[in-house]
Amino acid sequence: MMEKTKIGLNAGKVWRILNEKGELSMFDLCRELSLTFEDKIFLRKREGMLFASIENVEFTFG
Repeated sequence: MMEKTKIGLNAGKVWRILNEKGELSMFDLCRELSLTFEDKIFLRKREGMLFASIENVEFTFG
């Protein structure tokens, strides 16, 4: 499976859980998705947008 497809499928899973349950902590979100929580994802709000980064990789939501 291409990495892009895998990311898209996982993003869909996150969206469905948040749509169903509402706001969740990262710990609870990982538990709902049966993932291991690792304190390697950094979230910050800047200029009205949410930024998530992993080491030197950055993603933008919003």
